[in-house]
Amino acid sequence: MLKEYSISDIIISNPKKKYFYVGTFEGTEDPNVEWPHRHNFYSMVWFTQSIGVNVIDFEEYEIKHNRLFLMRPKQVHNWSYSKNSNGYIAVFDKYLLKELVMSFIDSPFVDLPNKSTQLLKPLFDNLIEESKQNDKLGEKTIVQGISYLLHQLKRLSNEPIHNKGTNSKTVLKFSKLISSTIGENLSINDYSSKLNITVDKLNEICKENYGQSPKTIILEKKITEAKRLLYFTELSVKEIAFKLGFEDSSYFSRIFKQKTNLSPTEFKSA
Repeated sequence: MLKEYSISDIIISNPKKKYFYVGTFEGTEDPNVEWPHRHNFYSMVWFTQSIGVNVIDFEEYEIKHNRLFLMRPKQVHNWSYSKNSNGYIAVFDKYLLKELVMSFIDSPFVDLPNKSTQLLKPLFDNLIEESKQNDKLGEKTIVQGISYLLHQLKRLSNEPIHNKGTNSKTVLKFSKLISSTIGENLSINDYSSKLNITVDKLNEICKENYGQSPKTIILEKKITEAKRLLYFTELSVKEIAFKLGFEDSSYFSRIFKQKTNLSPTEFKSA
């Protein structure tokens, strides 16, 4: 079973009574933890300079300059990043800041344009200074500051120009549509009809943004969901196959092994 860590486990220097932490990425100590693992808190990590891969719930996302990641409690997390990585990190307890949860963005990351970095950098710097104050006023300021930050990120994520390519509105709709219909055997025609675009347009968008065909993207999402079900539930391989729309569990097992180099049973016991 994956280990779940609290803020005081991850941020060793943070007092256990403190339910938040804001600091620079390079100035925050590396904890001695098991990988992958889960957190019981919310976190935001803004890489102002870095390259690497961040894995959230078995999905890989590229780490790059001015990409800000948002992670929720219970998500499976692992990453690998360059040694010269810089940026900011903010973590906050799900109970202390429960009123902010509704403002948390669905997207796992936001790419920040120059205009936004100029706004957010002094905000993070101010939050770091406030986090050093051991009083109720400092705590309230942190809550208000993170709330403001989340609202700014939400506004940015809704802008049409945001993440042109990988996070265009159509791509996000397609991704959410796959997730909501993952147990159905929908054709590419079905998906394009639901998105009100042609099959050719859907192919073009997927190739442009993911470098993959819609069919491959759908299959990758099914395999990712299969990993979650294998890891976190007691469902049998056959039950998972049917739950994900595979009529033949043997075919599901063959596809899973092609994609992961492990059979579903091997993955579950790994």
